[in-house]
Amino acid sequence: SVVAYLVADQRNHRVQRCAPAEGGACTTVAGGNGNGPAANQLSGPYGVALEQAADGSVVAYLVADQRNNRVQRCAAAEGGACTTVAGGNGYGSAANQLSSPAGVALE
Repeated sequence: SVVAYLVADQRNHRVQRCAPAEGGACTTVAGGNGNGPAANQLSGPYGVALEQAADGSVVAYLVADQRNNRVQRCAAAEGGACTTVAGGNGYGSAANQLSSPAGVALE
């Protein structure tokens, strides 16, 4: 059964975790501080992946921050800080740049 759904709430610049067992109530797990490039902001999040511990618990949310041309890693701990793990050096095709990332996967 599904524990929760993760939603890239693109126009609200946040990632929501919505739990069916809680009547579909959602909590913000990344972003939610308006549109922008600061570490605690997103701009058009497009894709989300989970980083999990060996026991299956969520360690972090990885977010394709499309209009900031970066991937953010946001700790799952309460008040989890976000750091840029890919891109974040403007729009482009250089090795340290991304161009509107639309998804994230873990290897």
